Amino acid sequence: MDETDLKKYTIILEGGSGVLFQPLDKTKTYILSAKHVFYTDVPNDSGTNEKKLKEKISYSFSNKQNEPNEVEIINSKNYFEHSDPNVDAAILILNKNLGFNQIFIDNDCITFNECLLCGYPSKIDANKNDRYSNHQINRKIDNTNNGYFRLETNFGNLNHEDIKGFSGGGILRLNRGSINVIGIQSSSITDYANGQIDIVPIHKFIEIVEKNNLSEMIPSFLTSFNFLKDKAFDLDAGILDQNISFTKKFLKDKTIEVINSNITPLFIKDLFNDRLLINEKNHAILNDELIYITWLEFLTLINIAKEISCNQDDLEDIFSMTRLLYKNTSDDWQSGDFLGDCMSSNYLGLTENGTVFIKTKSNPIAGNIAYYKLEKGSLVPRINTIRNEYENGTLEVNNIGSAESEIEEFVFDKYNFIHFEYLKKYMLIENSEDFKTFKKSNEEELLIKLKEEYGKVFEI
Repeated sequence: MDETDLKKYTIILEGGSGVLFQPLDKTKTYILSAKHVFYTDVPNDSGTNEKKLKEKISYSFSNKQNEPNEVEIINSKNYFEHSDPNVDAAILILNKNLGFNQIFIDNDCITFNECLLCGYPSKIDANKNDRYSNHQINRKIDNTNNGYFRLETNFGNLNHEDIKGFSGGGILRLNRGSINVIGIQSSSITDYANGQIDIVPIHKFIEIVEKNNLSEMIPSFLTSFNFLKDKAFDLDAGILDQNISFTKKFLKDKTIEVINSNITPLFIKDLFNDRLLINEKNHAILNDELIYITWLEFLTLINIAKEISCNQDDLEDIFSMTRLLYKNTSDDWQSGDFLGDCMSSNYLGLTENGTVFIKTKSNPIAGNIAYYKLEKGSLVPRINTIRNEYENGTLEVNNIGSAESEIEEFVFDKYNFIHFEYLKKYMLIENSEDFKTFKKSNEEELLIKLKEEYGKVFEI
């Protein structure tokens, strides 16, 4: 996937632009755009113009820009706009699956310099074969009073004529073989000094969906692990990669047992919900792909250790012995703040002496097991400090008040904590010499070894 795919997801919407988005309902495709694109000026009795919702609107795809399709606009049936009249956001629903399923929402973008404003500016209408254009985003300048993002493009002398037609176009970013949509271009400030534009953030569209009970703007991979199979066990041992090449293939093949079970990412999300995240109130993070790639790997290794294929009925029992928690951060998982967050996470149903696996966006320092594991009752200095504050009733952690009123137990004296990458980076990559002799002819021996090694970790 490259920048040409950003163009495919960008649609012409009469005098503006839009973004194609497939929601959870596979029979639908959303067109996300600016509300004002769907309105026209109509003269009234006083001799002035008033805005009126169009009865029909045409749209054209990037590869057929001169072949417009027309759709009737029926308010509250296939057309929904934000309930706040000051929010320039609307969704038009097409009752068809157009196959645009590799685009995902990004509520927490900080890398705006990786984004592009994509659309069909009217300035280049004369180019009838291809009106598509984009502008690189340099940075986020600020949030505006109405909650929009004000961004700066690399087009320093951007003016009204340059931006006209971009309305409703997406702020898009390529991310690990998929597309993130951060927001859409709105009717912007009149002064385009330094290429500044105003963007309706994507969470305003989520509000439209929630308000009108529409199909969720969550990725289709939540319906099946099959969408994630190529991303599981994506291990890189560098110059030692050949040592684990067969083991990687073996583990990828074993994911099929999970894919073919009745367990889906959506089932996990709905069943465990706030037991999946580390001290996190924003449940939109439950849509992060990395959570479910990790779950696919987690369940694959559980299957190997248990010698059975787990199903939905097994998940609560598994979660009573082990816990898999995720935090969307690159921070050190053994930092004081991170450990404080662990104190205030949800461990409901986890038995004493259970193991908590932690997954973050970054990996611990390689080569030293101390960076991967915190055994129950660990006496490392950072935990000792938290323990003393807890016992003195003075512990305060993020989003939680006093330990005395909010935290009922000192979790580091009750559970074992292991960073999830221990199961891959340490056990496989750091010990790759132990796996270099395995191949197709002795894969049963590999299965036995993996069952023994992971059985110890999961205490199965």
